[in-house]
Amino acid sequence: MKILFNEHPNKGFQRVGYCSYYGEIFYALEEVCEVTSSCGVPSRTSEFGSGYDAIVMGFGHTDCGDAGPMPTINDNNIPLFPILNKEYTGLKQKLEWIKNMKPTAALTVHHDTEDYSKITGVPFHRIMWSANENLFKDYSEDYKYDLFFSGVTRPEQTENLRERILSDMSSLSKYNLSINIRSHRTNYSGTIFSPEDYAKRLASSKICFITTGPADLVGTRYFEVMAGNRSLILCNRMTTDVYEDILIDGYNCVMFSDEDEFFDKAIYYLENEDSRMKIVNNAYEHFVTTQSWKIRANQIKNIIEQYTK
Repeated sequence: MKILFNEHPNKGFQRVGYCSYYGEIFYALEEVCEVTSSCGVPSRTSEFGSGYDAIVMGFGHTDCGDAGPMPTINDNNIPLFPILNKEYTGLKQKLEWIKNMKPTAALTVHHDTEDYSKITGVPFHRIMWSANENLFKDYSEDYKYDLFFSGVTRPEQTENLRERILSDMSSLSKYNLSINIRSHRTNYSGTIFSPEDYAKRLASSKICFITTGPADLVGTRYFEVMAGNRSLILCNRMTTDVYEDILIDGYNCVMFSDEDEFFDKAIYYLENEDSRMKIVNNAYEHFVTTQSWKIRANQIKNIIEQYTK
């Protein structure tokens, strides 16, 4: 099977760096099928040329805010698979873009595939992120931090849970914390770690506090922590349609429902190393066997093959 993977030129196919996971999915597909890359914003799909069994339009096309993607007319007979992204902004416009293209099927990391299919009349399939195992790994260094808490805070993230917990971090004052927050209150100003610094910070922290993002998205950090085999995922409890088989409470992560439970469980696992490492090791094994980029690429290949054979 020969696939053309088209990405928005503002995003490209970088292997390491900001939003590098946009490119990582392409390099994973290279390992399981014949795939060619291209960058551009076509007004018509005939601009992609011919000779392909399928065309995938990458994450960058819908990384466009509320304005929505540039219109694309689907005027060839090659099966077309756009990827929906950033579902928490401009969702109506993005779904309209997909509906108007009338693609073969669409892909998304979000769990609301049935709703998207009903709105657009296009079959939607859930795919998921993974992590670069060459970057997120055990660096064989001693732990420096008890808990890692980084990223942005937005009021729409599970009722502003991240800022609510941040405001009470004095409950963990006896522990060594790595906190690096960029808040909506300060226009998201602050430090962004280099990819290697970020990976090493995860690998040197005993616990990583993670929450689902806006629209209850399961972000890349879950997979990055699992791949590192060093840190325990402490995350907000969500329904099984959100987490599916990605996260299993007490097996490859520890979940909490409110601030009190967060602090209770953080302290428990910082004081019980054997229990912490049992879950960390389970998470790594779960990642290797079910969540790696190679597995993701084969899942995407299998979805496409449903429509191309």
